[in-house]
Amino acid sequence: MAILERVLDFFYPRFCICCKHPIHLPTLGYLCDRCFKSIVFNNTTCCACCGRAMGTQEGTICQNCAELKPYFHNGISLFAFNEVGRHFIHTLKYHNGLFLKKDLQKLLLHEKEKLSQWDSPCFIPVPLHFMRQWKRGYNQSVMIAQALHHVCGGKITPILKRKINTPSQTSLTRKERKLNVKDAFMLKVKTLDVNKTYVLVDDVFTTGATLNECASVLQRHGVKDIRVFTLAHG
Repeated sequence: MAILERVLDFFYPRFCICCKHPIHLPTLGYLCDRCFKSIVFNNTTCCACCGRAMGTQEGTICQNCAELKPYFHNGISLFAFNEVGRHFIHTLKYHNGLFLKKDLQKLLLHEKEKLSQWDSPCFIPVPLHFMRQWKRGYNQSVMIAQALHHVCGGKITPILKRKINTPSQTSLTRKERKLNVKDAFMLKVKTLDVNKTYVLVDDVFTTGATLNECASVLQRHGVKDIRVFTLAHG
């Protein structure tokens, strides 16, 4: 396998998606070691609810979660949404980021100890509306869920459907985001094991409106342990 990778690197050289410098073996993927090391992982005290880095006493929740009144009970946000972290997510989401599979796994392996708090979780990727997924060609949340499954075990359970093709949340206010996704999701299955741990998976936690709306669907169907995972917190 190493010989094949060397041959591919010779004919199809890789360049870091952030600094554009060439990448050579043994580094895999498309994020060079220098840029990887510049990612700010959320290893300080984090919000007990969404996983946002806070720097305050453990067990407290951030102001956003206090206002959100979330239906989920716990969350992990992997790194800060700035510089390399932001560039990585934008590439993953908007630039046909399927080629970043190994980089995703490397990021999760770096924080494997933090992820070990889950016991055989069911990962639920936040769904795209079928029209948006058709245009993009993939759902980045499914990619993240697959990487989580590879690193943490558990299983992927895509049990939610986005029934309304809502406008992008990017330019909306907090109040508009909440209204935009209201009743936008539904359960695709008739029954589910309400005693399992369900982890909703998305790329970025901004106001939490989308994740919270998904969590509300699960709660209405009796799920007791609802958590969230995002690569970054906006």
